[in-house]
Amino acid sequence: MRLLSFLGVAAQAEGLRLRRNAALSVQRGAWMVGAAMFITAAVALAHVAAIAALEPRFGIAGACGIVALADLVLAGLMALLSRRRHDAVAAEALLLRQTMLLAAARNPVRDATMAFLGNAPGPVLGAIAGEAIALWLRKR
Repeated sequence: MRLLSFLGVAAQAEGLRLRRNAALSVQRGAWMVGAAMFITAAVALAHVAAIAALEPRFGIAGACGIVALADLVLAGLMALLSRRRHDAVAAEALLLRQTMLLAAARNPVRDATMAFLGNAPGPVLGAIAGEAIALWLRKR
């Protein structure tokens, strides 16, 4: 029964970790889409408007350089917002999953059987089946 409980907790922890990682990936993707939209908008609109406004004062080359520098600053800010962040909850769920799997692997009945009979897979499968049958009988 304890083995099934450990495996159940490990499965729940893995599910939580996968959901959290998926949510962070979607969020990072949304920031990247925002960065792409701003880059496109900056290239299309800012170039036309800014170059037209700056051209009399700085000339065409100076106006283009100033607009390009502003585009690079916006793209850099968006790229910084999209960087990978550490998720403490996902890391804790991964640690819990690993702990539960290790605890499930440390079955004293199985360890005693392994010491007695060696590394044959039969005793391990028998112990798992025995626990499953005992759990089923208790529920009835």
